[in-house]
Amino acid sequence: MAEPLDSILAIHNAFRNDMKNIDAAALDSARREKGLNATIERFRFFNEVLIWHDTGEELVIFPVLENVAPLVAEAYVKATGVWTRHLTN
Repeated sequence: MAEPLDSILAIHNAFRNDMKNIDAAALDSARREKGLNATIERFRFFNEVLIWHDTGEELVIFPVLENVAPLVAEAYVKATGVWTRHLTN
């Protein structure tokens, strides 16, 4: 049976996969490959999804994590630089 953490892993793996595709599309663009319009639009949407995801983590996940495991939250922030809006507000 899947656990809630399994969904987090699946979502982040999907993001990593899309980021590999972004890198490949950027290289194709630099090589002036044709037919990239659909790919570019997909990545604009992907950017929006990442912003929603990041905002949700900062508003919901990190404050809860900080309350139950402050050292874990602090280590994550130091390692990744994520959660900067929360720390500066």
